[in-house]
Amino acid sequence: MTVGDAAPGVTEVPAELAASVPAKSEDVPRLGNRRGQTLLAGFTTAHFSHHVSNSLLNPLLPFIRDSFALSYAESGFLVSAFSLSLGVSNAPIGVIADRIGSRPVVAAGLVLTGVISVAVGLAAGYWTLLVLLILMGLIAGSYHAPAAALLARAFPANVRGTAMGLHITGGHLSFFAVPVAAAAMLSAGESWRAPYLWLAFAPVISGVMVWYLAPREHESTPGGVDRWAVFRELGSVIRLVGPLVSVSIVFQMIYAALLAFTTLYLVDARGLEPIWAAAVFGVPQLVGVLGGPASGFLSDRLGRRTVILTGMGLLGPSLYLLTVVPPELLLLPLILIGVAATMRQTVTEVFVLDSAPPHRRATVLGSYYMLSQELGGLAAPLLGFLALTLGITAAYTGTCIALAAMSVAVVLAGRRL
Repeated sequence: MTVGDAAPGVTEVPAELAASVPAKSEDVPRLGNRRGQTLLAGFTTAHFSHHVSNSLLNPLLPFIRDSFALSYAESGFLVSAFSLSLGVSNAPIGVIADRIGSRPVVAAGLVLTGVISVAVGLAAGYWTLLVLLILMGLIAGSYHAPAAALLARAFPANVRGTAMGLHITGGHLSFFAVPVAAAAMLSAGESWRAPYLWLAFAPVISGVMVWYLAPREHESTPGGVDRWAVFRELGSVIRLVGPLVSVSIVFQMIYAALLAFTTLYLVDARGLEPIWAAAVFGVPQLVGVLGGPASGFLSDRLGRRTVILTGMGLLGPSLYLLTVVPPELLLLPLILIGVAATMRQTVTEVFVLDSAPPHRRATVLGSYYMLSQELGGLAAPLLGFLALTLGITAAYTGTCIALAAMSVAVVLAGRRL
């Protein structure tokens, strides 16, 4: 693919990146042939399974809180235990995937995800649960960057947004379906432990599938082993993508903290039954099943920046709307949150991938995940302390107002980002 082949509005890629795109052939994966469709479907399924276990913490937080008699701050630390360890693991695992290939990293990570899910379901106390969530976060870093790097290599820039958007639907569908399944188990009289135990088989099966499905070759890293590459690549993310992605990471940080406390807010401040709060928690993710591919497709046509800016402009007002509408209209802001969050998240990841050299994609994207996850993990306990001091209603609403103001600022700044 040459620069002239790119669709209008797509970020142009370096010549060495364009040269790495496979030639048109039925022997290589492409959106239009069976191999490409099988590869994309398989990894979308793996993405769903990857989140089966690690999407349970937030919707089940009210039940875990009651089971261990936790404060808001202690609940926030549980979320941080997972988020911070996930952030730390992303970049080093990205380096490993760039050196040995995405296939073994993703397959092993999925199998270990199932194992740690069973351990979490059997946790006897708060501190044991905290340690196990740290381990779950470390393992969870084995999927996103390596899988995205493999797909970015398979699909050229002019359809990469669409391909990545379709792949992301697996995660969104999991974040919707798994809380609903957990709510069904809870309504049948099961404890919060049951979903962790019963759903652990899914990532194990997907790990085996990925081992046989994924291509065995990978884009090798030139030169010898560089122990400091992860730190340089983290800096390269900032240099290559500039203020737009930096602002997107700040939005992700605040959104992650709000997301962690959404079920507690809906139960304690809005009066929803815990089972209903766990179920509706997945509504934004259900929207993402359609929003992910649509956002990726639009970014292929209109440009990455336009879609990212639109998503950030909608996110703050949508979250603020969640705090003011009557309970019977809660689905409306949850749907809008899903649209806005999907536009920002999906296309930011593709934008970062577009800017990375082929042999460093997993490292660069892992560095981006590391930064966004670490900040999000730090924000959750801060919101917990605010809720402990001011009350959940004031803390959650005030944070939503602050994010809405940021959305207005982003819209006004526009193309200067």
